[in-house]
Amino acid sequence: MDNKKTHNNTVDSELLFRFFNNAATEDEENLIDGWLRESQEHKEIYSNARDLYEAFLMTAPIGMIEGHPAIPENVVRKKNILRTTLRAISGIAAAAAIFFCSSYITDYRYENRLANTMNTIYVPAGKSMDYTLSDGTVIKLNSGARLQYPMAFAKDIREVRLDGEAYFDVANNPEQPFIVRTFASDIEVLGTEFNVNADEENKMFSTTLIEGSVKLTSKLNPGREIFMHPDQTVRLIDGKLALENKSSKAGIRWTKGILDISGLTFTELMKKLELAFGTNIIIDCKDIPELEYTSGELWINEGLESALKVIQKGADFTYVKDRRTGSIIIK
Repeated sequence: MDNKKTHNNTVDSELLFRFFNNAATEDEENLIDGWLRESQEHKEIYSNARDLYEAFLMTAPIGMIEGHPAIPENVVRKKNILRTTLRAISGIAAAAAIFFCSSYITDYRYENRLANTMNTIYVPAGKSMDYTLSDGTVIKLNSGARLQYPMAFAKDIREVRLDGEAYFDVANNPEQPFIVRTFASDIEVLGTEFNVNADEENKMFSTTLIEGSVKLTSKLNPGREIFMHPDQTVRLIDGKLALENKSSKAGIRWTKGILDISGLTFTELMKKLELAFGTNIIIDCKDIPELEYTSGELWINEGLESALKVIQKGADFTYVKDRRTGSIIIK
């Protein structure tokens, strides 16, 4: 192995990738250790190189990693190598790291490729999920939500796409604005907390701001921009975005297991129940029931039938359960 990098007391991309592959010599490992102690900048360079190395393994040609004993066959077949698995992988041929260094690490176009390669998280009905992005942004995803985010954020912007409901606690970074793209609007923030519900199939959209400020750019009304402040909500009403003052607590009740039914039609409420409980609900009646409730909440942990009985007190309907399919049929 060429130890020229060690003799020159130089830590570069090639040396770091040999180190990640467990292919560095003891002298080289000591050199890297001392180099990391020199400055925070070196630690950031190391961290970025590690991220790109792991990204390479996720996108590397199958032929480069196929058959290696350190990688399970099912991982190779699906090419879906998780970060937690990557940190445990060792002994991959040094040639792979050198190939990556020469072909990708110094190529700005490859960084763009990572920023344009999207990962997708889908939360099944009846479930919820907490997720933290690489920049430290914390996201709570509600039932049925679908989040798309890049393998690596671009240098000047952080972009994700949401279909469904999610709560965002965005890590502050004035140099890298955070944008949530939905079917109805783009929501731009620097560092703040807000809730988004974007259901394109049912043309439902709302954003509630808890802390900070956000700018909404409408996709349905070109040129329309809305600047929001805490305790304000933007809703899609008759195809237009409308701003209203409303306590932010209502917008995030779902994160505590509470289903807010305020302002919902019967059909909208049944859709929320479907997602919350993971059960198909069929409305099979001549006239859609009217809800007498103008506000209220349901505790999800009390179960679907309990929720339906509460709703029956404010709406005229009956229901039966299809024992074969598990569906609820509204009569």
